[in-house]
This record gives sequence, structure tokens and C-alpha cells, in this order.
Amino acid sequence: MRLSELLPNHLPSHAGLIVFGVTDDSREVRFGFVFCALALAGGNGVKYCAQAAARGAQVVIVAEGTRDEEIGLSEFEQTKVLVIRVANVRSLYAQLVARFHPGRPAVLAAVTGTNGKSSTVSFIRDLWTHAGHTAYSLGTLGLRSTGALHTQVESTFTTFDAKSTQLIAVSLPPDARLALEASSHGLAQGRLDGLEFDVAAFTNLTQDHLDYHQTMDAYFAAKLLLFTERLRADGVAVVNVDDVRSSVILREVRARGGRVVTYSGAGASADLRLLWRSATERGQTLLVSLFGERHEIHAPVAGAFQAENILAAIGVAVATGVDVRTAARGAARLESVPGRLEQAAVLANGSAVYVDFAHSPDALRNVLLSLRPHVRQGSRLHVLFGCGGERDTKKRPIMGRIAAELADVVLVTDDNPRTESADEIRRQILAAAPGARDAGDREVAIRAAVAGLAAGDVLVVAGKGHEDYQIVADYVGGEAADARPRTRKIPFSDKQFIRDAAMQLERVRPVLAAATAQVLTAA
Repeated sequence: MRLSELLPNHLPSHAGLIVFGVTDDSREVRFGFVFCALALAGGNGVKYCAQAAARGAQVVIVAEGTRDEEIGLSEFEQTKVLVIRVANVRSLYAQLVARFHPGRPAVLAAVTGTNGKSSTVSFIRDLWTHAGHTAYSLGTLGLRSTGALHTQVESTFTTFDAKSTQLIAVSLPPDARLALEASSHGLAQGRLDGLEFDVAAFTNLTQDHLDYHQTMDAYFAAKLLLFTERLRADGVAVVNVDDVRSSVILREVRARGGRVVTYSGAGASADLRLLWRSATERGQTLLVSLFGERHEIHAPVAGAFQAENILAAIGVAVATGVDVRTAARGAARLESVPGRLEQAAVLANGSAVYVDFAHSPDALRNVLLSLRPHVRQGSRLHVLFGCGGERDTKKRPIMGRIAAELADVVLVTDDNPRTESADEIRRQILAAAPGARDAGDREVAIRAAVAGLAAGDVLVVAGKGHEDYQIVADYVGGEAADARPRTRKIPFSDKQFIRDAAMQLERVRPVLAAATAQVLTAA
């Protein structure tokens, strides 16, 4: 591709240059590449410009104000390598990747919000599939189609880096539809700036990620970018009007000439409304109003919050051409979402264990409220959870307080401690959770929690959901005082430990019963 096509507004005197690749990783640079020096978590990518030049980069793109000596090119390299300074390297990189690898699915939808992104994109995919379309979802759970996972490795981010996202998008069949998760980090960092969305959905905004955004206003501003920058001017916004910030989104979209579809799970006036719901053994029954038509949906997923996510998914499906009645029928055939209020085990005494990805205050509240109707009268609701290290510390006592208020038994354990002290994280949660118990190590805690379930009890193990790993500290140089901490992943699956504990308990239970009977007989 000619440089004039890739960068039509930059330095036309170099238009004859031919570019053979675009990357933000100096190790990937080959002859004739463009290297974009992105700001990195551990420092500035500018320090890799010299390495990129040595490997054959003929263009390096850096932030405005970057001095020549920071770039580090030799006198000779300065005559051969074109240096371009721009205001936003991340945004331009995403655009360059899209130009160099052109193409997109036939329909592109994005979902943003604190909670519900993974479930909603999964439901959108299923509704599209049931309507006869080739459909995929992309995000925390990887690249999936209905009934199939298309990636073996764990996704690193909720929203993938710009290049991975574009390469995935162009690899799909040309008639495909793709629903992806748009995280606040991904939006703020311009990872999606090479894409234009036909539909964008907003689920909610509650406290999370303040370690990155600092304030709720900044957090919302990042989410808003999906509707002001990435949604087509004539695109459709599907918005949860129960959230207090929804009016801002509606105003911005309408000002740009876009259309809106509103939904409500709390009885507000909206295009899509939840009128009534009832928990069932297999999920829940919903009575909904869809654009004025009443429909009864027997949804195979539990939880009031999932009812709202179903409404969001129906809104996106209808906005992309699916008939309302077809969408309503499809909602009765949704797949359960891995790690989202997923039943992991049912014990012989009738107690049940669920796993959920809830790792924010609002998500934990929703999960506990959703499971309460499934607890038999006279039985108890148990919760086992922790908080991740090196993440928003302000939410820890809030989550502790919510757990203590809404559950009967609260066990606090480790999540992904990373390089923080796991003991200290638990102490911060326990300080606001009267009556909660420090359960320590997560595997031991899970086994103890399952063993402590009485007939009819319900336990939710929250925080990690679908994850099959735990992120812990790994010290370079051993445990010495001057060792440099980093992190590593170790195999760890809540679901597997729950099922192992349940199987072990069921093997032991008859032995205990026999021993008890012998004692009673002897007496």
C-alpha cells in the first residue's frame, strides 16, 4: 500500500513510498513497516523507535512534542526514516490498521457499560443466529459463535488491541454479523478508532475502574465516546433509560441524526419494557412489551439483570433488521453465558452452587438479589468472593457491605491478588462486612463453602466466573527484599474446584451416614 493511501493528509512529498506493514510492536517490524510509538503502561513506546528503525521501519509515528533525542535515531537513520508527529498516536494507529487491513463484517454492533457486556453480546449473537444470520461475539469470553468457541487462548482484554480486533473482523465471512464488547479502557485508548458501528448499546454505569479513570465523570466520558465518535451518524443507539446518565447519550445521538431504541427493566416508559418476571427452575419467565406488543418469554437464564440484558439484545437485533416476534422467540433459546450466573453444581441435599463474574459492587448486588428467590424458605444464601489486586481499592469495602447486607453467609477469599498482599485485600473487605468470615486461600475456601451447604441452600462463588486461571505475584530474584515483583497466571477454575468438592462430598456423605447409624444402633 502506498503511503499516500495510508496517510493521505501527511507529507504528500513522500507519497511514493510503499508500506509493507503497520505495527505498534518494534519486535514485529520488518522492511518498509510503519511503527507507531504508543504510550505504554510501563513507559513511553518512543524508546523503541531506534529498535524499529534498525529492523527496517521507514516511518515512525510519535506524539506531538516528542524531541528528536527522545526518538534516538542515528544521524544516518534520520535521513532514511520519516518521523511523523501527531496529537493522538493510539487513535491514528487504529485507523492505519483498518486502512492496511480493510474490511468489516456486514453488521457491526458494540455494547458498553459497567456490567452486562459479555452476556448482552452473547445474547445478540444468539438472536442473530436464530434469525438465520452468521453471527459472532467478541470480548472477555473470546471469539464465539452460537455453540462454539473459536479461540483456544484466554482473551487478555475485554476490548482487544486495535490490530487484533481489525484482523478478527476481516477474517470473518463477509456476510457475518459481529457484536463486541467496548470497554471504557478500550474506548479511552482508541483501540476501536478504526471501526464504525451500525448499532451501539449502553447497559449501565456503576462504580468500577476508578483506579484508571479517577472519577465517575471521566469513566462515563470514556463510555460516551462509543456514541459520539464510533457510532455511525445514522446508526442506532440502544439505551437503558433506567440509568441516570442515559439522557446524555440520547441527546448526543439525536443531535448527530441517529436513532434511539430505549429499554427499561424498572417500569420506565421505553420501547422495550419488562412488565413482570418470575424465577423458575430452568431460568425465568418474562412478560415484556416490545414496541407495544406483549410477549411472554421463557428465558433459560436466571437473574433480573439478565432480563435487562435480554431486552438490550432484542433492541440490537431489531435495530439490525430482525423481526420483533422472531427476536422474542429467539430469546427462549439463548445459550447460558459461561461464568454469568452459571450453575456449577447441585448437591444431593438440594443445595446449588453458582459461579458469576461479578467483580463490582453493582454486579455483586444484582447477583445476590437474583439468587435470593432460588433459596428455599428456611435455607440460606451464601456468597464467597474477593477483590482483585492492583485495581480499584475503593470498591472493596462497598462490596463487603453489600455482601453482608444481602447474603446470610459471607466468606471472603482471594481473587486475583497480583502483586498486592492477599491478606490486606481481604482485611479491607472484612472491615465493612460484619459477620463475614476470612476464608483465606480460594481453593480451600471453595471446598469449605461447598461442604457447609445445608439442604436448600444456595452458594454463589463470585468474581472470576469463566476464568480458568488466577493471577498471582511472581518475584524476579526470589523473595529477597530487592526482588522485582511481576505477575503470572496459574491454572485455577472455580467451576472445577466446585465440582470436585461436590463429588468428594457426595462420596463422603454415605460413609458419614453409615457411621452415624452405627453409633445410634450401638446406643
